[in-house]
Amino acid sequence: MKRHWEKAFLAALEETGSVTEAAKAVGMGRSNVYQYKRNDQEFAAKWEQSLDVAADVLEDEARRRAFEGVEEPVFQKGEKVGTIRRYSDTLLMFLLKGIRPQKWRESRATLPPAELNKMIETELQRISKQKEMENSASVN
Repeated sequence: MKRHWEKAFLAALEETGSVTEAAKAVGMGRSNVYQYKRNDQEFAAKWEQSLDVAADVLEDEARRRAFEGVEEPVFQKGEKVGTIRRYSDTLLMFLLKGIRPQKWRESRATLPPAELNKMIETELQRISKQKEMENSASVN
C-alpha cells in the first residue's frame, strides 16, 4: 500500500537523519511513523536505507571538517580582523578509529570470562593462604 507521505518522509530522513524532523516534515507524529515501520517490512528497509544515507552525509561532513577545516572569524577589540582555518583533531581520531579500529582503538584488554574467573579464583586462593599465614603467625 503506497502512502502519500512515505516518499517525502524518507527524503527528509535522508537529509536530516532525524525521525522527529522527518515526521514533522510530512505532518505526522513519531509514534505514527514508528507504527508503520513495525508493521511494514518494506518500509522498514527503506527507513534503514535512508538512515544509511544520512550517516554517509554526516561522515562526509566529518571528513571535510577534519581534513579541510572550517573558517572561523578572528576578532580584535570587537572587530573582525580576519579568519583562521580550524581543523578537528577529534573528528580525525574518530574517523581513524572507525576505519582502522584494530590500530586506533583504546587499549582495553578483554579476557574471556573463563580466563577472568580463573584469575579471580587464583587471587582469592592467594589471599586466603596469606590470611592463614598471618593468623598462624599471630597465634605463635
